[in-house]
Parts: sequence; structure tokens; C-alpha cells
Amino acid sequence: MSTLIANPLLHPLLVPAAERIGWLLGLSLLLIVWVLRKHGRDLLRQGLFVKWRTWAIIAPLYLGAVFGGPLAVGVLVLGMTLQGLREYAELVGLVSHYRRVLKLMGITVVPVGLASLDGFYLLAPLLLLVAVAQPLAFQAVSTGIKQLALSSFGWAYIAWLLAHLVLIGRYIPGGDGVLLVIGAAVALSDNAAFAVGSLFGKHKLTALSPNKTWEGVFGNLLGAYLGTGLMSFALPESSYWLLLIGLPPLIAVGSVWGDLFESAIKREAGVKDAGSWLPGFGGLLDRIDSLILVAPLTYYFLRLVA
Repeated sequence: MSTLIANPLLHPLLVPAAERIGWLLGLSLLLIVWVLRKHGRDLLRQGLFVKWRTWAIIAPLYLGAVFGGPLAVGVLVLGMTLQGLREYAELVGLVSHYRRVLKLMGITVVPVGLASLDGFYLLAPLLLLVAVAQPLAFQAVSTGIKQLALSSFGWAYIAWLLAHLVLIGRYIPGGDGVLLVIGAAVALSDNAAFAVGSLFGKHKLTALSPNKTWEGVFGNLLGAYLGTGLMSFALPESSYWLLLIGLPPLIAVGSVWGDLFESAIKREAGVKDAGSWLPGFGGLLDRIDSLILVAPLTYYFLRLVA
């Protein structure tokens, strides 16, 4: 179990991680400028540049949280949880009192996860007991059970699954390095899927997301290996080769799975994006949908295999 707070500036992995991220952002910016060279003064308004600018903000925030200790990771996850729950509640049409309870229950996961692993596992059944009392308390006659089902699932899908990032940083030896690898691998997996799918995509993957192709899935896997390789210096030595080889396919599967599942939610809601909170990407859920499933998949892989 690691200490809750650390000075990120003193972390031995900070300098090599920052150098690699800096090079990656710099090279990707040069590539974007070359691709958009015909747009001239409109370059700053183009979607690719807006996404790059968002990545340039996200990367140091994530880096600081990972190297700031489990408490800093918890603060980051808590922020993502609250915004994700807000967008989810809007997508599925939760009424106001169910939204309030969902957010209140959502903020319990990170503190409990930081305090006790046993408490984290007990939280789901305990909160379910609270949840089933809501239709009675709210005197919901027509849609109470539906609202209960949607809010309970939203808590499990976003708050509980995403909090596995906290468990990795808190309870896994070398968890800060693993979180660094996850961040890079998920980011490059998503971006490589978009690039490969856009350039070579011909074979449709599923009706849930018409733009997804099997070629894009290959891009997911390629990007996951590139991201893992880029940050491989941060992997724990005791399971280095197992993680270097076995983690990328798991991350690629989680990325595709999470993206398609969120697409299913949005298609049922009849919207293209989960929101407009994150420039270039839409809602925050549109950016973290892969991470939501990669986090628990990685945690249980580390606990059971690595």
C-alpha cells in the first residue's frame, strides 16, 4: 500500500515521462500543422488542432495526479466521476431527485477506495440497499423502478468502475508506473484507431457505431503497444515482460469495448456526443469511455495474473 501524498516533482519517473510526452506532443503538433497547412489562419479553429490543444492540457494534469500519490489520483477520478455522472444523467433522462442521489452516491467511492479495499468491495451491496428505498421515499408510481435501474447502473458503470484507477495507484506495487502506462496506451490506442480507421477503414465493425471498422480495431491494438512501449520504463520490474506483452491487448479490448458501449448509450439517447464540455471531443464521457473499462480490466489482470 503506497502513501497517500507524494511530491510529483521528486518522483524518479517524472523527468523521463515528461520528456516522452513532450516529444509526442511536439511531433504530433508538427504533423497536424503539415496536414492542415492549407488552412492558414484558420488552423487554430480546426478540429485536429483543438483536440491537440485539449491533449496538451490533459497530459500534464494526468501526469501530476499519477506522481502526486493516490490522493491526487483520487481527486482526478472524483472530478471525472462527477462530470461523467452529470453527462450520463442527461443522456438517460434521470429526474432531478435521482440525479442528486446519484451524485451523492458517486462521491463516496473514491474516499472509501482510498481508505479500505474491503470497504470498496462492500460499497456496492450496501448502496444497493439504499437504492431500492428510493422509489418508496420518492413515492414514484410510474417510472420509479426505471429511474432506479438507470441511476444504479450509472453509479456502477462510471463511479465504481472508474475508481479502479485509485485501487491501482493505492494497492498495486508500482501502481503509479502502471497508471502512467495506462494513460499513454489508452490515448494512443484511441488516436491510432481514428487514424488507421480514417485512412484504411473499409470493413464495418458494428451498427452501434457506423464509423468503426476492423481496420480501426487493428489501430487500437497498434496504439496500445506503442503507448505501452513508450512508457515501458515505468512498468514494475517483477512483471515487466508479462505486462509489456500482455497489457496492450487488454487495453485495446477495453478501449474498443468502452467506446462501443458508450456509443450504444448515445444512440439510444439519439445524440452524437455526450456533451460539449471537452473541446474537440464533445463530452467528458466521450474521452474517458475507454478508460472506464480499461481501469478494472487492468486492475484484475494485475491482481490475478501479474
